[in-house]
Amino acid sequence: MKSIFSGKDMGFGQPRKTTRGTRIPQYFVFTEIELFSLVFCVILDVIEYAAAVLMMPVVGDVFDVAGILVCLVIFRWIGLVSLVELVPGADVLPIFIITWLMWYFRKKQKIATHKL
Repeated sequence: MKSIFSGKDMGFGQPRKTTRGTRIPQYFVFTEIELFSLVFCVILDVIEYAAAVLMMPVVGDVFDVAGILVCLVIFRWIGLVSLVELVPGADVLPIFIITWLMWYFRKKQKIATHKL
């Protein structure tokens, strides 16, 4: 993995071996796309909390649909989790961040099982 600051290979992204020879995935070491998508999801959720008008049914749903479409583009089928934003009363949950977490841990799990 390359550092986002220096561009040098940091050697962090590989799972480390335990004493039994199994691999443990390195969580919380972000690539550029993971960090960008996390920041984007945090911004979407913070905007929704900061502007009270976005909690209203019609106005907020337009913003939610735009966020859902972006999640579908970035996270593909896991982005369907963000459809929960359209459920009345679910606006108080950070759905976009939860969607990112599901995508991130699934991605890391897939990498870990692929390298075994």
